[in-house]
Amino acid sequence: MKRFFQVLLVLAAVALGALAWDVVQLRRLRPPDDRTFEGFVRDGRRGSLLIDRGADRLYWTAPPHRTIARYSDHVYEFDRSGQLVNWTPGADELKGMILDRPVRRSGQPATVDEARAWMRLR
Repeated sequence: MKRFFQVLLVLAAVALGALAWDVVQLRRLRPPDDRTFEGFVRDGRRGSLLIDRGADRLYWTAPPHRTIARYSDHVYEFDRSGQLVNWTPGADELKGMILDRPVRRSGQPATVDEARAWMRLR
């Protein structure tokens, strides 16, 4: 009986550890305190950029971190001034975390320098 409780305690510790890992990984995908494009760059964020010239939007797509739960890419939407407008923890038609609408990435691939130049062209 003592052995059973030891095994149960170990399994509970492993489950709590996995949950803590997921929480840490998902918190890292939240926007930085400086919610501008440059804030994301200074924070060392990784991902791909898309410029949608028609909608006047810049999309930053971050790959999902390794977690127990499966998530798709996180998408951050910036306006022409470089301010974060909306973001979603997945591109699967989830509503945004700032605005109550999905963030749909579109546009042409861009580099950080091209995105900076696009923002200066207001």
